[in-house]
Amino acid sequence: MRYKKLKKKIITISTICIIILITGIYLLTRPKSLGNINGNYTEQETITSTISFSGKAGDKIKFSLASNVKEGELEMILHDSEGREEYRLDKAKELETFYTLEKTDTYTLNAQCNNFTGKFKIKVYKVK
Repeated sequence: MRYKKLKKKIITISTICIIILITGIYLLTRPKSLGNINGNYTEQETITSTISFSGKAGDKIKFSLASNVKEGELEMILHDSEGREEYRLDKAKELETFYTLEKTDTYTLNAQCNNFTGKFKIKVYKVK
């Protein structure tokens, strides 16, 4: 009888330790959100939406894009603080891509809509 209770306690404590370990690993390694842009346009729109974030040389940045372009153009372009184009995302309905920053700077992601009808959502993360 005592053996069964002891075995049950050991299993319970082990399970709790494993859950704590998995949670800790997740919290330490999850990507850090740097921002997002959402757009939903039912009439043609020419507009630029932006988000800015600071990054260090060597930081790996993840872009997650979902879009439904009915008309017009949608361009996603990353610029450095001096306005130079650093990275241009491919056009796609769904895209997950990565870019490693070449220098420490403040970066701006521009979502440029030109005569655009449709919707899009882009999320930007720093990957650890």
